[in-house]
Amino acid sequence: MQMLSFKQVTQLIKSVGHKRTIIVEGENGIGKTGLFYHLANDPFFANHVHVDPIDCTQLSDGSVWMPDIDREKGVSRELPNERFGVHKDNQKGVNGSRPALVFLDEIAKARQYIKDVLAPIVYERRVGNYHMPEGSVVFCATNLSVEGLGDSIQAHLRNRLVFVKMRKPTQAEWREWAIDRGLAPEVIAWTDEVGQTLFDSFLDYQTGAKYDGQKMEAHNQYIFNPSIAQTSYVTPRSIHAASDIVYAKDGMDMETLLSALSGTMGEAGAESLKAFIQFGEQTQPFPRIVAEPKTCPVPDNPVAQIITVLKCITQTNDREQAEAVCEYILRMRREMQSMFCHNLAQSTRVSNFVTVKPFQTMLQDNKIYFTGK
Repeated sequence: MQMLSFKQVTQLIKSVGHKRTIIVEGENGIGKTGLFYHLANDPFFANHVHVDPIDCTQLSDGSVWMPDIDREKGVSRELPNERFGVHKDNQKGVNGSRPALVFLDEIAKARQYIKDVLAPIVYERRVGNYHMPEGSVVFCATNLSVEGLGDSIQAHLRNRLVFVKMRKPTQAEWREWAIDRGLAPEVIAWTDEVGQTLFDSFLDYQTGAKYDGQKMEAHNQYIFNPSIAQTSYVTPRSIHAASDIVYAKDGMDMETLLSALSGTMGEAGAESLKAFIQFGEQTQPFPRIVAEPKTCPVPDNPVAQIITVLKCITQTNDREQAEAVCEYILRMRREMQSMFCHNLAQSTRVSNFVTVKPFQTMLQDNKIYFTGK
């Protein structure tokens, strides 16, 4: 099956998610849960009720609906749990009701009776006796069955749903995301150096795939390998976690730092990242760069300079800081200025710099144009 990018999956859900339930299959740690947060922040869903992601493996009796007895009429009803965003005042047919955006995570790992209880939500947009308002979107995510993590949905049920497979991001796609969210510059620089290897998939080693014939254990020790026992490995999710650890490194010694990184993304990843953390120690603190842009020392080491450029991009939060950062970057080599402009021009963070004259000059000097994200 064709594997879609994160962007393609979000486009699909926005287009048809109100009519059909999309189930997104993909490797662990690649951003499937992130789909919900991305969609929740999309203006397209501004009028929807955003309920927290629902981990289907945590559901039990009463987690979806509970029986309610109307003794006067001699009937029982099914009252929905509030986590699904529907109730007597927010349901199909009631004026002023808002559609719900519901994300069912790990649905293929849920116990069978939970899958049965969730079936009306997935197939009919109904929780107990309550139908969701028109325009409600229900989508799901789960792991690939070949990962061996216990994901299973019966064939006759699969035939009623729209299954798509989401691939891992490329290094370039992840990099753009990481810069926009201000991840640790040492980590971004490390992924630049190691490259696509960190974002390859174990599927690339299957027959007919990119690395057919290569022995994965020797060729790529970073990523998830379902054929061997691993306690940690590199994924987009674990790289994000590593960034949080690197940002907190001043509160721990190197042994503690490496231990935490190893437990997050594996020993191979931690050892490879170590050198970039050490290069990062040669960079100046961002507050000093902003306070003393004309006199703050510029590192001599090329890798430290790259990390500095990334630091100046990911940690600039307003125009005043942007002006100081540009003054500092102008003291660096031309290739560093070019790198600075290229990265900013592809990032939403460019909004802090667009009216800063030194930045405009650097763009013109390097013949770079930004898209106005």
